Amino acid sequence: MFVKRLILIALKKVRSNWVRILPKFFPYILGSLVFSGNIHADSWSWSGVYLVQPETLEYSGPVQIQVKDGLVEKISSSPSSKDPLFILPGFCDSHVTLGANSLGGWKERSELESDLKQFLLHGFTHIQSIADPPWAGELSLIRKKNSQYPSISVLPPVLIPESKEISGSKASGYKILKSPEEAMSSLSGKKGKIHIFLRHNEGETFEVDGKLLYRMRSEAEKNGLELSVSTFGEEFANWEALSSETKVLYHPIPETSSIRPVAHNLVKQIWAPLFGIYFTRKGIGTSSFVEEWEKWTQWSPTFGERALSKEVLSTIPGLSESEREEAEKEYESYLAFLRARKNLSLRILLGSGAGHQLQFPGISGWKELRILSELLGPKEALRAATETTCQYLGAAHEGKIRVGKPAHLLIFREDPLQNWDKLKTLRTVVTERVKTEISSPEKKKTKGQRR
Repeated sequence: MFVKRLILIALKKVRSNWVRILPKFFPYILGSLVFSGNIHADSWSWSGVYLVQPETLEYSGPVQIQVKDGLVEKISSSPSSKDPLFILPGFCDSHVTLGANSLGGWKERSELESDLKQFLLHGFTHIQSIADPPWAGELSLIRKKNSQYPSISVLPPVLIPESKEISGSKASGYKILKSPEEAMSSLSGKKGKIHIFLRHNEGETFEVDGKLLYRMRSEAEKNGLELSVSTFGEEFANWEALSSETKVLYHPIPETSSIRPVAHNLVKQIWAPLFGIYFTRKGIGTSSFVEEWEKWTQWSPTFGERALSKEVLSTIPGLSESEREEAEKEYESYLAFLRARKNLSLRILLGSGAGHQLQFPGISGWKELRILSELLGPKEALRAATETTCQYLGAAHEGKIRVGKPAHLLIFREDPLQNWDKLKTLRTVVTERVKTEISSPEKKKTKGQRR
């Protein structure tokens, strides 16, 4: 199946010709970040703004909002402004992989800072990273200690059943399981969260089936450990994850007759569909995808600074005609599943899959937000990116703007809830005591003309 090709790319250290292109652009990438500056201050305020309210996701305004010592100090009525601003809570992303470079191989540590900056400049103040080398955990602790954003949560090594596909892999972001005993013992003595890749491989001597997954979920809960599952869109894996009532699911679910009897279990689970990975993968190598890529670069000026050229995109191998037909059918089935179950909107997490092929930090989160908006509506998509995902990640602001709580604010010149293209008008990101200003393309153009 098409989805079988989507096992996390960091399992193998791939170095093709187009992967080698990235380091040549790296000095330019760093240079492109100069337009963002961090301003430290004790307090800020904005007047005549419109503020998204918790729970209702309706705007209140015009109001004045005051931030002091990293907290929202006061929200009060205010006269209207000729050019009002629109303020949303900081976004959260439940599924990225910091150790993968979005081009098919491991990321060098020197690339990391620019990627983290890209998350922040697209409004993502909290991210959760999966399947990473040990340095990601060290980085997370350092950033937490120094109150740096985006804040990073890192899961322990991913559990994955042994198969011919990964034979001989020594990737440090994974713990390879060889038996049911190993699967159960991997859950002992741990707290917090643990993640498993659930994939069906015919002919393998061992795989995690529904009965074993149910036992693992029960053991995890008994130990106070939260078990989450990546299903890679597979029908078999999704059936097992749904029937075992594993709390957290990642990757899309197909609309099939075999899935329907267990689909109701999703009301007890939370789910990040990761549609963007599949949207991108099916289109690689087509002229329509090149056009889509151009739209992304116009949509996000910060991404446009570092985006691959059309020439580089043309060197990336795509699917065969038959594979693409299958991929299109599967993708439509994924969309149909959620479209038929909009009542799940309160249980949807935003996960961008940044680190998968051509899923770049920040812009891939915007793309996921847009897809969810088309399926659920703009308010429910925003809820996924803020309240639901931020609370799941334990973000201090909980994806809300409230007096007395940490200030994680995204300030836009135009209202993104009217049109997600307006995300490109993001001009300021506040992360408690730090205010990051983003230069507008108009100002850049004017500056260039004066020269």
